[in-house]
Amino acid sequence: MFRSFAWGGLEAASHCRADGVRVDSVTGSGHERWAMLDGAILRGLGVQTVREGLRWHLVGEGRRDWSSARAQIDAALAHGLEVAWDICHWGVPDGMDLMAPDWPARLAEFAHDAARMLQREGCPVAAWVPVNEMSFWAWAGGETGGFSPFLFGQGDAMKQQLVRGHLAVVEALRDAGATEPVMVCEPLIWVVGDNEAEAAEARAFMDAAFDAVHWILAENPSAVDVVGFNYYPQNQWALNTGELTAEDPRRRSLSSLLVEKAQEFNMPLVISETGAEEPHGDAWMAEITREVRAARQAGVPVEGVCIYPATDYRGWDNDRHCPCGPIGWSEGLRFVRHAQAKALRDLQAICRAPGGKIPPTLGPRRMTNSTAV
Repeated sequence: MFRSFAWGGLEAASHCRADGVRVDSVTGSGHERWAMLDGAILRGLGVQTVREGLRWHLVGEGRRDWSSARAQIDAALAHGLEVAWDICHWGVPDGMDLMAPDWPARLAEFAHDAARMLQREGCPVAAWVPVNEMSFWAWAGGETGGFSPFLFGQGDAMKQQLVRGHLAVVEALRDAGATEPVMVCEPLIWVVGDNEAEAAEARAFMDAAFDAVHWILAENPSAVDVVGFNYYPQNQWALNTGELTAEDPRRRSLSSLLVEKAQEFNMPLVISETGAEEPHGDAWMAEITREVRAARQAGVPVEGVCIYPATDYRGWDNDRHCPCGPIGWSEGLRFVRHAQAKALRDLQAICRAPGGKIPPTLGPRRMTNSTAV
């Protein structure tokens, strides 16, 4: 489905923290400054598909100012990269009420204008992500007040609003003549409990992580073309005790989780985010490569893997230097981590390996609260 199996992801978070500081990872990672160099490095490593984000808070309402996306677009055009664009990566313009009845329409107008702008620029689009991690954002911003819109106890209501936004964006993109795949990106998690009550709570937690996707599919089955999974080392944990270590027998293999999701959704899948901070990145990506290869041999239709972020970036809460991915920076200079570069090449080789038998579907899952959308 995509130009390359291995993707490079450029961190695009743009939410507001509880202290009022706006996170801008495109700037904080140095990608705004070095987009052309980042594109050259990734293309040199065999990557032709990247994931980027548009910054709605900078583009604004009414008369759009697309200058904040100039460096990203120029790099994609110069190096022959197709881009999976996040329309809303948790950030909205200052003063905008995400829970207002007109919010989905305003998001859709932004998406429509973005599609028309990229068409004028001739920038190849790999896919569209209307709203990144709807379930996580609803939990962090709607249930626990961790970041904008800083709500408490309204997680389900916010999730339903984000689903409305996704559906409105899809309609606006099609009206604008955009025919590229629409992708949802949600955390792939595994949670366990130490007793029967905790096990039930863990299962409810895992089901809730994909509520938004099922609600969307119940409302409009054509509104999702690809299911993306954001998967990191901390995505498996036990209630009340923390992350499951690699030695913990309760930890699941990624390949087994992907087999289950292939049966659940029966459509193309991608690993839309994965990676680990140094010094753990090499071992993590080696595990990802083994597990994705095993999943594809089992017949899981994995169409790509995105190293995310592909560059060092600034921590959301404290601006610390987070070293990760194939592209690092030190003393104002970019450099390549050769082991991570090898990981990209190893991932790319997976798409040339023969696949296996596609696992049978389990049939449609019960949709919860779908009438609320």
